[in-house]
Amino acid sequence: MFNVNAGKTGLSEVEALANGYDIETALSPAHDKAHFFPGAKPIVLKLIAEKISGRLLGLQAAGEGAVDKRLDAAATAITFGATAEQLSQVDLAYAPPYSAAMDNLIVAADILKNKLAGHARGISPHEVKRKLDVKDDFILLDVRSPAEHGEVGIEGARLIPLGVLRERLDELPKDKEIITFCKISLRGYEAQNILDAAGFENTKFMDGGILAWPYQLRGAKT
Repeated sequence: MFNVNAGKTGLSEVEALANGYDIETALSPAHDKAHFFPGAKPIVLKLIAEKISGRLLGLQAAGEGAVDKRLDAAATAITFGATAEQLSQVDLAYAPPYSAAMDNLIVAADILKNKLAGHARGISPHEVKRKLDVKDDFILLDVRSPAEHGEVGIEGARLIPLGVLRERLDELPKDKEIITFCKISLRGYEAQNILDAAGFENTKFMDGGILAWPYQLRGAKT
């Protein structure tokens, strides 16, 4: 569609829920090839699995980059009843003009695997936006660098860079929900683990980070 490639295989989140599945999802934004290679373009993957078994149910993919081979690999995995754990172990082809060393599909499977195992607790950008709109009492914590935060961000987010989070834990209340995020939420997930280890009991990371935020961003060009 215009300059965006979009595709789907298996069930979407809405379809899976409508069919009675108890599911887990993962959002994973990345480039379609090595990020340093000329012509690399962004894509976002949404991978869906059944909670009880980890069995893959569907993949949605969209972005300016190539999404077809991720859909092909996911369609094959779904056809043969693969789990998120099994997909995360698949050795996909790699060369900088065609893929990152860890393809985005494998990264999405890793995120999903960690969520299914209870190691990671994610929350969708849509739910975060809803909480902001109704003025829910929580802390949206940006753990990117000050330069990244200053360039573009989410209105209402508080900044504590990941590198100094341990030294500034006393600035955060332990009786509030804290939702962490970064560019793609890898640092957001690390921040969640730091908070967990420090005794914070209500922590999550925002799936997909800034790159998967589908709403207006502070500082973004319209």
